[in-house]
Amino acid sequence: MLCNRLLRYVVLMVIMAAGSLSWGQSLTKFEKWRQPGFFKGFNISEWNNVLDRGVIQAEFDSLKNMSANLAIIQTQGFRDEVTFEKHVYYIDEGDTTYWQDILDTMVAYARNAGGTGIPYVICVRTGPGRTDVAEDKDSPIWTSQDHQWRYAQMLREMAQRYLPDTLFVGFDLIQEPNPFGDVLFGIPVSELDSAMKAHGIDVNALYTRCIDSIRKVAPDLPLMVQGVHWSNPSYFSLVKKQPDDKIIYNVHCYNPADFSHQDSVFEQGYQGSFWSNELQDFATFNKAFLRDVVYKPVRDFRKSAGGNAPVIVGELGISHPQIGGEQYLDDIMTIAGEEGWHFAIWNFNNGAQFYYQRMDQVHKTGFMDLFARHFSRLTSVDEKGKAAAGRLDLAQNFPNPFSSSTTIVYRSSSPGNVEVRIYDRLGREVRRLARDHYAGDDVHFTWDGKDEAGNKVQSGIYYFTLKTGGRRLISGNMARAR
Repeated sequence: MLCNRLLRYVVLMVIMAAGSLSWGQSLTKFEKWRQPGFFKGFNISEWNNVLDRGVIQAEFDSLKNMSANLAIIQTQGFRDEVTFEKHVYYIDEGDTTYWQDILDTMVAYARNAGGTGIPYVICVRTGPGRTDVAEDKDSPIWTSQDHQWRYAQMLREMAQRYLPDTLFVGFDLIQEPNPFGDVLFGIPVSELDSAMKAHGIDVNALYTRCIDSIRKVAPDLPLMVQGVHWSNPSYFSLVKKQPDDKIIYNVHCYNPADFSHQDSVFEQGYQGSFWSNELQDFATFNKAFLRDVVYKPVRDFRKSAGGNAPVIVGELGISHPQIGGEQYLDDIMTIAGEEGWHFAIWNFNNGAQFYYQRMDQVHKTGFMDLFARHFSRLTSVDEKGKAAAGRLDLAQNFPNPFSSSTTIVYRSSSPGNVEVRIYDRLGREVRRLARDHYAGDDVHFTWDGKDEAGNKVQSGIYYFTLKTGGRRLISGNMARAR
């Protein structure tokens, strides 16, 4: 068997015959979140019954085919925000559909994605006492304990419904807790803090109440806590570490908003000068500024929480194509990888905005290829499990699926010795693929599906591990052998 230390850091790529194993046997749900940068994917959802179309199975299949291993399913709550009755989604000539039914359908799509399913997080937008995000300034949930308990009760009901599913890897409790809506958008963090205290608003206590409710039925389910005020990283210092050991902390990264939410195409340029909430002044936004200034509150929080609290960039994206848009998105995802954070892009194939497939088709951008490259990229960690500096990638193998052989491309920004090994499901070494010196260029190596003795291996699950310079790679990628 692989030693425990090796198992901590190395479960890189699964090669599987059709129907041989469901996703996620090796690690618990929360252990996956503890792997730096393990989850990468998209937000996806239906919003309301005025859309021309709903989400379909093919969209979840597309995510799986892109090597994404996470779908954050946005949903309204099971209970109406006023009556606490079942939350109606659609009424047509006497036929009633509820949000619970819509969520059941989307969860089924996730379970069936690509034949083996894609891990999913359920993110809740509304519920007793709470309207949806931008209208939060009128919600009584922030100060009414009755509404808070009813909301927490609804979350417990939702968690219990999907808990048995191994693909249900996280529950995001309150989408963008935003007590003042957009009224105080962009104010200094100290003023936001003072305003919440003046109105008797304690979002951290509300989270604790919700978590305690869910824990009565789901003691081990990973739960997500978002930052206040659109979950903007500028205000993440107002987040407190929850007294629970299975919490993921969620930040949404749209800074600068004048770039990410520009309504016209190619009107703004990155890198460029934009308003900074942190400095309360204009500043030049680039990767260094995003990492060192914008995301500093998140990095400081994680350090204060012991350095190992899982973090996800739960939303990132641009509304319309802009000058330097690909570089902007690449910088955010790269920072996430360097910090060991997970990430999910907003939003998959839905609506006139944040519609990257259409941007690629109409404006000849390369967003979908960019996302696919990041999904198939492995996160480098040092021997202590901390995300290591420097680019270190292992591309998706090709062809995929494969029958006789497959090629994997490894690349790094620095030279070194590479050691690649393959293990079977019992942790026994099957094959050592490469131990080569390279000079920072791409290294191609091919596995012919045989063991060291030249015998064809049996159909099943096999694990790749790659080590160089005391660093190992971690990925949720899958390759299928036929």
